[in-house]
Amino acid sequence: MKYTPLDIQRREFDKAFRGLEEAEVRTFLHEVAGEWEEVLAENQKLKEEVLDSRERLRQYQDQDRIFRETLLQAQRTREDVLEGANRERDLLIREGQFRAEEVMREAQEQVVGLEVHLRALKRERLTFLRELDLLMERTRRHLQEEAPDVYLAAPPTLRLEALDPLPDDGSGD
Repeated sequence: MKYTPLDIQRREFDKAFRGLEEAEVRTFLHEVAGEWEEVLAENQKLKEEVLDSRERLRQYQDQDRIFRETLLQAQRTREDVLEGANRERDLLIREGQFRAEEVMREAQEQVVGLEVHLRALKRERLTFLRELDLLMERTRRHLQEEAPDVYLAAPPTLRLEALDPLPDDGSGD
């Protein structure tokens, strides 16, 4: 059974012959009751402090848990961002390689087309030079046959005729 300060102050004792001094017992009981009241107040205060400390500890534990979860989430987010960046980088590299191959293929096609065009131009040039040479030869013959007195072949021209720079293509012109 727990005693309150009021229980101690109101406690009654049986009277006996040659008992104790009642005033002294009452004074002692009041002192004990006062001290008991202080002890109970201090005990209550300590209980409240313990509860307060437990509540703060719980809050700190909650904060610690939240911080740990936040840190873990930040690490996961960082890993996800890095993974996404790496995937994007790889994709960009593959796209760049594909585009480079495409550009190279187009450039090679253009080179082939230019080479074909250049060969065609060279053939046209040769054809033109042959035709010009044949035209000049016909014109010279014509002038020699039609106006031999007007056209006298000069020695350098005769030397050029001896060189015969282009073979006859068999066209008969």
